Amino acid sequence: MNTTCLHEILILWINFIVTALPPRVMATYIELLIGAIISGSGHVSDALFEVGHQKNYSTYYYMLEQGKWSWLSVTRQFIRLITMFFPRIEWIFIVDDFVCPRSSKNAPAAKWHHEHSQKPNRPKFIWGQQWVALGLSLTWGKMSICLPLVLRLHKKVGNSSKITRALALIKLVLPWFKSTGNEIFRCLVDAWYMKRTFILPLIDLGIQVIGQVRKDTALFLEPIRNNQATKKRGAPKKYGKKLTADEVKKLPLNKVRLNIYGGCKKASYRATRCVARFLKALPVIAVWCKLPDTKKWILILSTDLSLTPEQIIKFYARRWKIEPMFNEIKNSFGVARAWEQTSQTLHRWVSMLCITYSLNRLISMLAQTSKNDNFVPSIQWRVNKPLTAGLVRKSLIFFFRHFSFITLWEPKSKKLILPNQLKI
Repeated sequence: MNTTCLHEILILWINFIVTALPPRVMATYIELLIGAIISGSGHVSDALFEVGHQKNYSTYYYMLEQGKWSWLSVTRQFIRLITMFFPRIEWIFIVDDFVCPRSSKNAPAAKWHHEHSQKPNRPKFIWGQQWVALGLSLTWGKMSICLPLVLRLHKKVGNSSKITRALALIKLVLPWFKSTGNEIFRCLVDAWYMKRTFILPLIDLGIQVIGQVRKDTALFLEPIRNNQATKKRGAPKKYGKKLTADEVKKLPLNKVRLNIYGGCKKASYRATRCVARFLKALPVIAVWCKLPDTKKWILILSTDLSLTPEQIIKFYARRWKIEPMFNEIKNSFGVARAWEQTSQTLHRWVSMLCITYSLNRLISMLAQTSKNDNFVPSIQWRVNKPLTAGLVRKSLIFFFRHFSFITLWEPKSKKLILPNQLKI
């Protein structure tokens, strides 16, 4: 697959996504989308300057502020694209949140939030907008990425309301992934979302949860069931022997090499099947894991009892992919600098920025076996000249700057068309 084919695939994907829009909005939406790919600043004005807009600014303002179109419909069409081009039985969601600092008091849903990064040059509490994000973990060959499916502003303060928002996002997108009814769904979360009010509703929806919990979480062995002859009066026991620190040390210690966190690492773990008190005696698999570059043990719980401890560690390691995704969409694609006066307009613009990031990541997945030619900048000092996501983005920037929106847009069919000199 060469680079020209990658550009053809990108244009095909954009044409497919915009079919969820009204015809009168398609051209303006694609023009803004291309401008966002080129600029990466997060400002609508920069996107328009980069794309060389042909319409009056009020047209773009009306489309974002008052246009009759749904950004959730575009998200649904994008999910259809993923299920068509990257079909699979197992879908893995990742839930997390991040804060974009703001200085204005008029920013939509701006509140005081606790700064969890604990950096020495930042205060403990910052004024900003908090986004609850639902990501999708995808693997293609040896590459694993996380895509931002839906980002919603969190208008309140508190962990319980974040859980409510995250559940609403999952319930929204879950029907869009169901095609055959045989799909397997898993959700990867950190300790902030490992709560009963979050896990039990997901179990009812048929989604298994894997996440880290506190090491002092109350865990018990499954009780020994008595036969009918020796059965005592009263309700049957829910809990067996408690798994204290001394009992955990008695579990067999296993050492394995796993390809996690970007390399082959030697991990030590202890695992057992037990029941969790905070989940109302729900059976789980508990894995106490320690990596060679860490001094502390972590406790991972999985509600999927069919997984082995090694698989649980690998799945939880994929949760970390959402952290670099936050860094890229905030700093390289402009989500941290996105500014709009209303919540609806901000959601529309941020959804466009997330689609530009997702398209770039999906193209980079397909480009693993591509040759570094045509529009992709060549870096001579890199061994074997790998085609990374950053180079793919440079390629897209060069392509859309060379072939402007007017060159690619066909008004009659309302589609982007690749120039004849580039067609294979």
